[in-house]
Amino acid sequence: MEEFSVFIERAKLHLKCGVYEEERELGVQVEVSVKVNSESFVDYQELYNLILKASSSTYTYLEDFMKYLNMLIIDKFNPKEIIITACKLSVPFQHSFERVGVEMRWKR
Repeated sequence: MEEFSVFIERAKLHLKCGVYEEERELGVQVEVSVKVNSESFVDYQELYNLILKASSSTYTYLEDFMKYLNMLIIDKFNPKEIIITACKLSVPFQHSFERVGVEMRWKR
């Protein structure tokens, strides 16, 4: 049986997400990468539209955004595996690193 991996890497989004109220009100810059492993067709544009749909809400944690996006992808494509990475490009504290983030893996 054939299996395909369809991915979108480092989509830059403005996401209203954060523990701090300012982050939820003003938003932060986030890079999102999504990889979907499936035995059937996954359309790039439809996948990107799901990312945009999930990014239109407000979240306290990146994990909440990722769980919602994961649910949308499962409902739309019925995949075997999903890997989502979300990285904040700006954080509200002094730092000496490029970005921080979370990776989520889901398997059927």
